[in-house]
Amino acid sequence: MWFALILAALDAGVIAASYIAAYYFRFSFIPLAEGIAAPPFAPYLYPLPVVVALWLIIMKALGLYDRRRAHLDIDALGALFFACFLGALILSAGGFVYRGYSYSRLVVLITAAFAFAGLWAARAVALLVRRQLLRRGIGAKRTLVVGTSPATNELCRRLLARPASDYYLVGVIPYDGDDVEPGCRVVGPLEDFFEIIARENVQVVFFGSSIPEAVLLDLWLECDLKGIEVRIIPSTIELMASKIYADEALGVPVFALRHFRLTGVNRLTKTAFDYAFAATLLLTLAPLMFLIALLVKLTSPGPVFYRQERVGQDGRKFMVYKFRSMRADAEAATGPVFARENDDRVTFIGRILRRTSLDELPQFLNVLTGDMSVVGPRPERPFFVEKFASDVPRYLERHKVKSGVTGWAQVNGLRGNTSIARRVEYDLYYIENWSVWFDLRIIFKTAWLVVTGAGN
Repeated sequence: MWFALILAALDAGVIAASYIAAYYFRFSFIPLAEGIAAPPFAPYLYPLPVVVALWLIIMKALGLYDRRRAHLDIDALGALFFACFLGALILSAGGFVYRGYSYSRLVVLITAAFAFAGLWAARAVALLVRRQLLRRGIGAKRTLVVGTSPATNELCRRLLARPASDYYLVGVIPYDGDDVEPGCRVVGPLEDFFEIIARENVQVVFFGSSIPEAVLLDLWLECDLKGIEVRIIPSTIELMASKIYADEALGVPVFALRHFRLTGVNRLTKTAFDYAFAATLLLTLAPLMFLIALLVKLTSPGPVFYRQERVGQDGRKFMVYKFRSMRADAEAATGPVFARENDDRVTFIGRILRRTSLDELPQFLNVLTGDMSVVGPRPERPFFVEKFASDVPRYLERHKVKSGVTGWAQVNGLRGNTSIARRVEYDLYYIENWSVWFDLRIIFKTAWLVVTGAGN
């Protein structure tokens, strides 16, 4: 809460400064028509509180003060850009309707540009300071994990790996001989739960699925009375991909089955977007692709492109295209296998292409041929599909949609030789929650990961 208030105050100052700077920039550096004098500043000062309030309301509505946006990833930057765009649009429309004074719409546009740059910079500084404070435990919530499971162990791993998160892990209470994640401090048995809560000054408790419901309910209710936040961790993140979602009927909470969204108009919309995006990208990047093809050909014997059979929508097989990044005979001795870390079959140029994901660019040709989509589950080879179909629950449901050049699982770090079960969970979540905005988010995240190298 305190950080959100500080951000809002900081944002208000940046927006006000951007508006004032825009006025002086417009009328000092951009020439006016001959015979026209610069307007006085006072009439522009009167609407300043409205400008600031409007911008803050928009940013609040877009979740820019929520904890999940307390970092500058591609989602937060996109929301920040949209807030500035929407603010400028509403102010321009208001200036058009209001006839009491003729305000320059160019001032509004410059304000939006200055505000975006200023808000980004101010938040970067604020987040840097906050991260340093969190590293020292200042502002972080003292957190206890009770019970262990794959999901709670994953949470503990992330808390230990990210000392600048909102949660400071004080320790773990195992249940019934559960294995504790290495590096976690065991603070005592479950019988001493409330003594541990008081001793460690715990503010948040995460309960794992290994705790019996009756025990969990008693502890939860008592925590609630003491003002301690409680979070329940499912046994796996399959809940995220579940066909069941929460809804309400006349105010009564109910559960319902998710509907498959990519039908009818939605499917046509996604297909049209795929063709337009792929054609534009291939035309724009044609010189780069020619250079890559030349480097591949000159640096190792074999074809420029690597063709491989994959399984797509409804189980149909197709040939996927990539720039060749391995030796031409890479699987002659082993048969189909996943690439390993520091794989000696990868060429020098191939290593660069894989690190930057540029080897995937020819797959936009697959989009134009209708075999793939820009966003969707990544296609696998028939050998692996047959194997995973029998080993991984709901695996074949990924094939309800076209395979994608990028996907929700990939931008969340699940690529290469990672857990297939977890990839399926993310893929099913995408399928059951598809929207145009969701596709755009994934594309922006992919571009961000490629540019920053954070996904490698």
